[in-house]
Amino acid sequence: MARWMKMRESNIAVGIYLICAAVVIAFAVSNAHVLTRAGGIADEVRAGDERNLVRNEVSRQIEILARDQSQISHWDEAVRALISRIDWEFVREEMADWLWDDFGIQTTIVIGPDDVPRVMVFEDDIRTVTEAQRHVDLAFDLIADARDAYMAKRLPHGERYTILGHPVRSKTPIYVSDFRLIDGEVNMIVAQAIVPDDEETLPEGLPNVLLTLKPLTPAMIAEAGKKLGIQDVAVVPAREVPAGAGSLRMSREEDANALYAIWTPGRPSTVVWAQALPVLAGVVALAMLALGAVALLYGRALRRMQKSEARNRFLAHHDALTGLPNRLYFDRVLEEILSRGEQDRCAVLCIDLDRFKAVNDTFGHSAGDTVLRTVASRILATVKGRGIAARVGGDEFIVLLHEGLGRDAVRLLCDGIVERICAEIPIEGGRTAVGASIGVAWWPEDAKTAKSIIRSADEALYRAKEDGRGRACLSDDPGADGQDREHADPGERIAARVAPHTPR
Repeated sequence: MARWMKMRESNIAVGIYLICAAVVIAFAVSNAHVLTRAGGIADEVRAGDERNLVRNEVSRQIEILARDQSQISHWDEAVRALISRIDWEFVREEMADWLWDDFGIQTTIVIGPDDVPRVMVFEDDIRTVTEAQRHVDLAFDLIADARDAYMAKRLPHGERYTILGHPVRSKTPIYVSDFRLIDGEVNMIVAQAIVPDDEETLPEGLPNVLLTLKPLTPAMIAEAGKKLGIQDVAVVPAREVPAGAGSLRMSREEDANALYAIWTPGRPSTVVWAQALPVLAGVVALAMLALGAVALLYGRALRRMQKSEARNRFLAHHDALTGLPNRLYFDRVLEEILSRGEQDRCAVLCIDLDRFKAVNDTFGHSAGDTVLRTVASRILATVKGRGIAARVGGDEFIVLLHEGLGRDAVRLLCDGIVERICAEIPIEGGRTAVGASIGVAWWPEDAKTAKSIIRSADEALYRAKEDGRGRACLSDDPGADGQDREHADPGERIAARVAPHTPR
């Protein structure tokens, strides 16, 4: 029981040390959490800024290409030179010499309404249209969308059609763009219908489309990253995007071939930690020293007070005659077990001695005290480590079981207690014997509170006495109606065996 009690008693001094340590740890953890959260927010804000910067730069590059190619696609001269009959001098002077030299547009293709390429210029060289077919096939969706955009925005002008507003700078542009991987190289592509800018008009039907491709070279990408203040900018297919990298989809495609701009994300959190960590470490160290000193001084005083209180508490909670816990202590332990949920189940045994009054009347109170001490030691030896035993009245004892709670196991324990109590007890001037009756109830099956479980055990004890004493009655055993006497026989036989020694 002392060992069990020690397990229940908390060491307050150690608790003070732990509390001080917990305060320091909580202080350090809370500050670390604040720094981590602040760093995380800074990283999130930085990541959002980087995505916006990259998105704006991608849009700007496309808009530059769309604006540059519109020098040809939005021009009366181009309508006259490219719509009905190809003016090759225009192609050579205005397209081959101008678009490559001035704007870096590497490939320019004119596609007719029948989807057949009519002109192809590569850098400053006019190529055969057969070379253009693979580019047309690659960008056919852009060509179709550019035609749809024109058809949706065109306005009648007599029997022909025209376009109002700039095809690039208006709120509803008619160009279509994308990023595509061609021969292992990232290309910006713009497709736009060839439309007039002033006096010319277009015939009924689908328009001619100008398709322009401009390589996005590693040097251009690196220069853009440097300008944006973003590290390791690159453009890769979706399948090559590394985990943890900043990324932004650039192409219209969403499959594994989609192109992504990637970069190494900035980490403002590292700066936050680098600047705040030394200060935090110093503050935590000071807090540890201060609280450590307080805990040491308080712990010493507390240990001295604890020893004094432990002695007083033992005297207040134990029976002076038998050394067993008293009713106050038993009730407190039972209440704690039930309120804290430390046990899923427990059992209470109420024990009442039979024929004890005859011992006191015959041999005196000194012999009675000897009997009580002997009975207490026998109950304690039988219960052992399965629970605690207490003396709650003159010849009344109570046991709280927290192990071996099966019905058969408890009944066997009760039979053992009855048998041991019924054994002869040596006293001054002779020998005597008493009997015992036991009532058993389980928590939470029989009752939900400490008072009600003790009351249930008392009721079972009353039935045991009614059924002939010298036996144990479980809470769910039938009453004194003559049924279920199977377990009454051992107690009756024990009582009959010791009866000759009982004083009359």
